[in-house]
Amino acid sequence: MLGRLARARSPLDIIWGSKLEEVVQFEETVKDYGSKEIGPLTFSVGRGEIVGLLGPNGSGKSTSIRLMLGLIRPSLGRVMLMGLDPLRHHVKALDKVGYSPELANLQAFMTPSEFLELTGRLVGLGRGLLNEQVTKTLEDVGLSAYENYKIGKLSKGMVQRLSVAQAMMGPPSLLVLDEPMIGIDPAGVVHFRSLFRRFVSDGGTIIMSSHILSEVETLCNSLAIIHSGKLVFRGEIEKFIQTALKSRLIEVELQTFPDDLLVEIQGVPGVTRATRMERGYLVEAASGSDPRSEIAKLVVGSGAGLLSIGYSRGELDEAYIAAIKGSGN
Repeated sequence: MLGRLARARSPLDIIWGSKLEEVVQFEETVKDYGSKEIGPLTFSVGRGEIVGLLGPNGSGKSTSIRLMLGLIRPSLGRVMLMGLDPLRHHVKALDKVGYSPELANLQAFMTPSEFLELTGRLVGLGRGLLNEQVTKTLEDVGLSAYENYKIGKLSKGMVQRLSVAQAMMGPPSLLVLDEPMIGIDPAGVVHFRSLFRRFVSDGGTIIMSSHILSEVETLCNSLAIIHSGKLVFRGEIEKFIQTALKSRLIEVELQTFPDDLLVEIQGVPGVTRATRMERGYLVEAASGSDPRSEIAKLVVGSGAGLLSIGYSRGELDEAYIAAIKGSGN
């Protein structure tokens, strides 16, 4: 049975940069497997964050999650979950944590409704609240129409939705999600983004391990990157991209193309190159500079009609590859 792990509400909130409450803490944590060592890891996760946990296969992401949930014991250092040692105070530390593992193996003979009812009873929900929450959770993850189907008859994407659903029973205040978008169709991905953002806006925190960097870039507000067992970055996505990339691409979409506008944009401080595209300009800027506002002023002043301006999508992919190469492994 999937673990149902944690749920407590606190009056404290987290504002990035000022730690008002840490829900997860790694303190010089090491897991020694003999042939391989993960750590030492030192970082924390604050309430209200959506953290993308990134790293190549075998880097230590799964070990970090197991340490966090008290499923394995650290060789050195310690891990704190909700201010408690998840090994010594396992039940209490995990009382407000929901966990959705990668490629969940659910009971094929049960229906989604039966499975969530069982999960709800295990986390202590009373009959009245249990029925209400099962109905709401099935609706939240888009499984209401499949509540009486056998899980063994569901598609991979539907099973993944149910895995997330069981993690949200309680409800939790911390969600730990391992590859939550695997097998989910595009419409479902958009729906889950909205669901996760609402969860955080209501006071929750999310730690999401994923290899889908575009999804991490869209949904998360900070990163923890582990490579070869070491923490190589912890902080805001924007800061990581600025640090990892030497230059950044800005896409400027226009209605018209005044003759001198391209030359003027090329003269903006921080801009290293600007070229014409079918629907606008592609501007290369030095990392650490942000000429978007100056470019926007020039476009508006020229009467070209600014449709959109923003950094090129996929920057996290490029920054991640650059950072991993730069780690020397």
